[in-house]
Amino acid sequence: MAHYPIRRYWRQRGLCLFPTTTPQYVASTMLMVNQNQGNTRPPTFDELRGRERYSLTVRQLLLVRPMLERAAAMVGNITASQLLARASITEVGKTELFLLTVQDTDRQRAVALADAIVTSFQALERDLLDAEFAEHSILIVVDPAYAEPQPVGPNYTRNIILSVVIAILIAIAIGFLYDYFNTRINDEDDLDRRGGGRPLLTIGTIKGNTPAAQLITLSNPAALEAESYRTFRLYLDRLEAAKRPQVIAVISAAPGEGRSLTAANLAVALAQTGRRVVLVDANLRNPTLHTFFNLPYQSGLTNLLRVSVRPLESFLQVTPQPNLYVLTAGMMSGLPAQLLGCPQLETVLATLRQSADVVIIDTAPLFPFADTALLLGAVDATLLVVRANHTNEEALRRTFDMLSQTKVACLGVVLNGVKRRWRWPAMKVRFARSAAPTALAQPGEIAGETGD
Repeated sequence: MAHYPIRRYWRQRGLCLFPTTTPQYVASTMLMVNQNQGNTRPPTFDELRGRERYSLTVRQLLLVRPMLERAAAMVGNITASQLLARASITEVGKTELFLLTVQDTDRQRAVALADAIVTSFQALERDLLDAEFAEHSILIVVDPAYAEPQPVGPNYTRNIILSVVIAILIAIAIGFLYDYFNTRINDEDDLDRRGGGRPLLTIGTIKGNTPAAQLITLSNPAALEAESYRTFRLYLDRLEAAKRPQVIAVISAAPGEGRSLTAANLAVALAQTGRRVVLVDANLRNPTLHTFFNLPYQSGLTNLLRVSVRPLESFLQVTPQPNLYVLTAGMMSGLPAQLLGCPQLETVLATLRQSADVVIIDTAPLFPFADTALLLGAVDATLLVVRANHTNEEALRRTFDMLSQTKVACLGVVLNGVKRRWRWPAMKVRFARSAAPTALAQPGEIAGETGD
């Protein structure tokens, strides 16, 4: 198939992704290269090979630029480049016959162009083939140029089907590539696939314009998300009394993952069971727990860490939820890492253990600050908060590594902000990007089970 680009091949068969609406006609003429020129002697093997090369040469010469320029000038309103894009040559079996086809929007002009190419070759062949003494043209027209009355394209049905198939394949490819290169955790399966295990709690999107409105366990206890928080207390109840953590730090790798929201709702859910709960705001860089309960925060943890001048109970603030007390962050002066790393922290937590059944501590992001890392050595366990479509695999891996180094047990993962949506299970194809990250300090150290 000479001079037959792929784009022209598909266009002439009406298989364009964006097909034209103009009718297309194809004129065809069957030709033969006659090299006998009166010779009746049977050809030898070498002569047959020479004839084959000669025939291929003729086919190539039919579509060279001088030939096409002459043919275009004979018909008019077309250039040699345009004619090259519309013309093609195909062999007919293993014979000396071949088919010259020309496509055009006008049926009669398609026929004229095919005839013009043949005429141009016959006029120039003596010079091109160095056969100035030949009496007859070696190019014989076996079947004159003819175009069917009906256009060959566009084939709308076929083009639409092809376009739909290509669009589906492109969408699948984009989906695979997005899933492979997107390292953010989207749902429970994604968390498990990236080494975080099955989440302990899965929390959907909580609506509300203010932190108080997002305190769903207090403002709307019958809501589905409030029930999700209450399952955490069932998890604690299943643990043996000796292994049940009393001081729990709610942590996350980065800001905006819902630590404070999780800590506040869990504290309310635990207090609703009759437990005495103290909620501590240890995020000294950006304290927010007081906004959930509309409490002043000027006096709190920082005052106790500098010097204990008054009993701890005087800093605990009551909330609308019975049995729940809040120790706000207090006014910050100095470096948070210095305060959270001082020996006075152990004394404060020891006092809280005596006055509360459960202590929930809201913390600062693990990275890039050292505040929370210094605090982890004084707590019994952690609860990792991961936000859907926010936390990425690298942050999750770094968090696991830090918890493993500090040897702090993790009760599990709270997957926050999950959008409830329907999916086709059959289409959920995922790639395993890498091996699972280093495991957390095992929840079995506290719970005697995996916690997944």
